[in-house]
Amino acid sequence: MTEGRNMRRRMGMVGAMALGLGLLTGGPAHAADAGTIHVPEDFVPALSDTRATGHYELVGTGLRLWTENATSTDKVAEYVATSTPLAEVGEPTLEYTNTSGGGVPGFQLVIDFDGDGSNDGILVGEPGVYGADWWLNTAAKTFVKDGAPVTGGGSGSAWHGTLAQWSTAFSEADVTAFGFSLGSGVKGDGVLTAITFAGTRYTFAEHVVLEGKNDCKGGGWKTSTKPEFRNQGECVSSFASASKGSGKK
Repeated sequence: MTEGRNMRRRMGMVGAMALGLGLLTGGPAHAADAGTIHVPEDFVPALSDTRATGHYELVGTGLRLWTENATSTDKVAEYVATSTPLAEVGEPTLEYTNTSGGGVPGFQLVIDFDGDGSNDGILVGEPGVYGADWWLNTAAKTFVKDGAPVTGGGSGSAWHGTLAQWSTAFSEADVTAFGFSLGSGVKGDGVLTAITFAGTRYTFAEHVVLEGKNDCKGGGWKTSTKPEFRNQGECVSSFASASKGSGKK
């Protein structure tokens, strides 16, 4: 099982929002595993492209995304680290409820196309516009553009193709991060309810941090996500150790 499928799963913390779901790329796989993306800790700071007038906030187990206008600073884009062969990602999906009638986010895959450990480009999925055709960002490396399955118009860039075609063209391709992007220059507002990637359906949450040993009781230890505990005793002991280390008695 790949790292991407194991990443930060939090069984029992996944819920469904009391919202009708607008599906950006179709529904999640019926057999998808459940996982949680903790906001903002699980987002990769080096890849973040959330700008001055782009925003996100937790809404239940979903993530509200919005931009203020339609300028170059109106963008919200975040990524979660993974290490998953492109051939194993399936067809990633975003479950998104558009509450404004404006723009919708696209799915983004950051990819090391030749398996040398460095990122070479981003594939963008916008099924509402281009169906299953994923297009390459213009800043991608030249060798990726030269090896694109399809070149020419008809998509978001001159280099595009299905994910199956991309993985055939670049058999060593590894996805190093996955995420979403609303903008730039797009005004929109909506709720990203879930992301399905490589067989795991991720919803969103904040970390639960207990404040003292009393919080461990009555099953409280099970709710802690930072850190996670195996039992109540381990939880209580962690606070006892912290008190000794700080000199408190």
